[in-house]
Amino acid sequence: MTSEMLLALFCIGATFLFLGIRRALILRADQEIRRCGATLIAERDALEAQANELEAMQAEIEATKAKLVELSTEKLVLDRRGGKRAAAGRRFIHEIGRPEPGRSYFVFRLAIAPGFTGHPDAKAVVHPAIWRFGNEAQVWAGDFAAAQMLTRNIFHEGVGVTVSSEDAQEEAVAGAVAP
Repeated sequence: MTSEMLLALFCIGATFLFLGIRRALILRADQEIRRCGATLIAERDALEAQANELEAMQAEIEATKAKLVELSTEKLVLDRRGGKRAAAGRRFIHEIGRPEPGRSYFVFRLAIAPGFTGHPDAKAVVHPAIWRFGNEAQVWAGDFAAAQMLTRNIFHEGVGVTVSSEDAQEEAVAGAVAP
């Protein structure tokens, strides 16, 4: 009987040991699941915050687009004088750079590209009504080549503007400011 009791106690002890190990494994899996759940909740909250920011930015973009459409339909009132007299006396200055030591002052003539406004997908960089007047780019740069590059990067035929290269060198030299 003692060996039978010993065997019974061993079986009961082994069962409790098995149940204890199983419970420990279940608790460890539960903790891991809770940790992963907390991570997923934090990521979800971050994504919701980003989605809210994106929606706000999209609403702002739509509002800006609506404002641009509204502004593009408005007629630009430039002058009450007659067209030819106003065109001769008015000019628009497009400033590039700022005066700093070592930089010189250059002037380039700008004009709308011929036939550009007739294209259905034409988008001018500035209001199209100013192109019937004189336009010039006043550029502060280290040398003529840099000034010309800056001007041609901003105002190019892709946006409907041509940069006059005739007399630009002479005007640049005449308009240069000593550093």
